Amino acid sequence: MEDENSHLKVVQIDDSGIGSPVGGAAIGAFDVETGIFKHKFVDVEYFQDGLYKHKEYQNRVVDIVQELFEEMGITKETHMVEICSGHIFDNVRLWLDDNEYAWMSVKIEDPLQFMIEDAFSDYLVSIGVPEKIRQIEVGRDQFMYLFNWVKNDPDARVKYCKTNGQKWKTKWSHRLYEKPRARV
Repeated sequence: MEDENSHLKVVQIDDSGIGSPVGGAAIGAFDVETGIFKHKFVDVEYFQDGLYKHKEYQNRVVDIVQELFEEMGITKETHMVEICSGHIFDNVRLWLDDNEYAWMSVKIEDPLQFMIEDAFSDYLVSIGVPEKIRQIEVGRDQFMYLFNWVKNDPDARVKYCKTNGQKWKTKWSHRLYEKPRARV
């Protein structure tokens, strides 16, 4: 039996930056057949007190996916959606169901993973983070590099931080103004 969606092209959706202490998040779509890649950003304000409390960032992600699909000509009649399983896409999955898209959660790999991470790195550099950020692997090392970048000038840079989380409130924000300990 032939799969009823086998005639559909594939569009992939992924994000970058959600685990970063600095910046909002990049949301990208990649048409596997044409190689067209487009992305937009969820502004950092969505991850600060106020908007975050009501998870407005998830609604903004739905708006972004709709905008990207419109710009790229993605419809339920032409494309099957492969989407990252991250929680940032919870409302997008509901929207896909409501709009009768064929979709599945998958582990997104290159080329989209590279492209969306590169787009987020471009954003970081645009706000003043040194180019070195491009060589630091996403994860703990990048997190600490970005935290230390903020710590070097917290009054000017904290506005770029995700300040919504408990760890920010109980740990990281308090460490911004600590003086380095002298080693003896």
